Amino acid sequence: MTTATPILLVATIFGLTYLALAMGRVPGLRIDRAGIAMAGAAMMLACGAISLPEAARAVDPETILLLFGMMVVVAFLRLAGFFALATERIAAGLSGPRSLLAVTIALSGMLSAFLVNDGGCVALTPLVLGLCRRLRRHPIPYLVGLATASNIGSVATITGNPQNIIIGSLSKISYLQFAAHLAPVAAIGMVL
Repeated sequence: MTTATPILLVATIFGLTYLALAMGRVPGLRIDRAGIAMAGAAMMLACGAISLPEAARAVDPETILLLFGMMVVVAFLRLAGFFALATERIAAGLSGPRSLLAVTIALSGMLSAFLVNDGGCVALTPLVLGLCRRLRRHPIPYLVGLATASNIGSVATITGNPQNIIIGSLSKISYLQFAAHLAPVAAIGMVL
């Protein structure tokens, strides 16, 4: 940030962007969260809070490429009919709403430890929605369980979430060394 950029202006842009992201939309505008984030970033560039080269250096291409790859894998799984087949098989083994929640949490936590948690959520959301439709259950508790378990499970490995990927890239810590320290933390979190 340049000294000419008032800190109040930067804080205001950040606060309004964060508020709009939390709301998910801006009343009166047809803009989603991605658009809100882009608008906030553009305002930070326009007011001189960050230069274009600094902004470019702040983007970790390895993380972006890994996320993109996970999304491609999920898209192919959906096209191949994996989610429809998995919905049928899982639904047959469930005894009720609590078992659906337990399976959702366990599967989300384990999957997010090895895939990026965003990819895990993208992969499991259609499955959970299909199961909820089939079992005539309201999806919100199961989606909250999925998201929470995804965040907890992602702590376990370097590939669990983008922050871990950045830490792994910059620190040069090995995958197994990272997991040895943080997988127990994730396991305790999943139990709690």
